[in-house]
Amino acid sequence: MELLVTFLLSLALIAGVLWVLTRSRAPAYRPTRQQVLALLDGVQDKGTSSEQWDMFVSLPIHHDPPLDAIRRRCVALSEGDAERAPARSGIGGYLFDREGRAQVAACAEALRQLIASEPAQREF
Repeated sequence: MELLVTFLLSLALIAGVLWVLTRSRAPAYRPTRQQVLALLDGVQDKGTSSEQWDMFVSLPIHHDPPLDAIRRRCVALSEGDAERAPARSGIGGYLFDREGRAQVAACAEALRQLIASEPAQREF
């Protein structure tokens, strides 16, 4: 009798786990242009944490190629490229020094222009 109860409870538990797994979906990083703009503006006013910045620069944005181009500019700023060294870290809670923040501000301005030029309505 104990074996039957243990078997039925185990079966119910496994069925519950399978049901939850079939109903859930994998997490995805799909930031909007406005969310990225808020992140870039947060670099200027100490509102962006280093963890948020690292997630932004480390995960490609496949759903929006122009937004991914801005992300790649930020990767070059953060990690450096063939032309420039990586941006230096800031003091007083800032992620970057003044020069790095100026480059982030340029990326934010390019994103503002991108947001302003996008259509208000899309046709599918």
